[in-house]
Amino acid sequence: MKNSFGRQSKKNTCRRKQETRLHLLFLHLYRLSWHRFSAKLEEMKQKVAKYISIIGHPLITIPLFVIITTFSQSDLKKALFISFLIIGCIFVPVVLQLYRKSKNGTYTNFDVSDRKQRKSMYLFILPLLLVVTAVLYLSGQPANLCLSVFCALMLIFISQLVNFFVKSSLHVSMNIYLSFLIMPINTTIGIVVFLLTGLIAWSRIVLGRHTFKEVWVGAILGLVIGLIMFALVKN
Repeated sequence: MKNSFGRQSKKNTCRRKQETRLHLLFLHLYRLSWHRFSAKLEEMKQKVAKYISIIGHPLITIPLFVIITTFSQSDLKKALFISFLIIGCIFVPVVLQLYRKSKNGTYTNFDVSDRKQRKSMYLFILPLLLVVTAVLYLSGQPANLCLSVFCALMLIFISQLVNFFVKSSLHVSMNIYLSFLIMPINTTIGIVVFLLTGLIAWSRIVLGRHTFKEVWVGAILGLVIGLIMFALVKN
């Protein structure tokens, strides 16, 4: 009886050890699978954020808005003139400047994510906006157009001042401002653009380009200047 009981006890002990090993194996496999899944999920999130950030880049969204509105609301000659002034004299030089500076190492990246590096970027953009605003006004372009470009100038100027303390998100501020540009033309599309700016803000945080605070500062600047511009255009 004692030998039988001893053998049974040993069998039970071996079974428990095997069950423990299996349990540890399954736990290890679960953790490994979860880590792989988390890594894949993070990789996918980074890719989605990157695409949203690119599509929502103000150097893409605003020129696209200018082309659509000018060519749909003005005659060909005027549309070409306005597009040349805004896109050719502001956005093209800015893109070339950012590309050149990011290539030679002056800027960390094309987005100029370093706050101190943004000082020279703002100093490059502001004179371009000032000259284009003056040309639009002196050439007798519609008041709403002149006001829109002037308010964009103010937004960049204030962003430069704020940059002494915090690096505001231009992706967010410019796209919120864009939504207010669209609203007088099509309220629904303007609201959609405004709401989609939330996704752009998320992408900037996920990519590590901005902190939550910097995104909120950009949102407030875009909202305030957008509302001022909207009120002026309505009046």
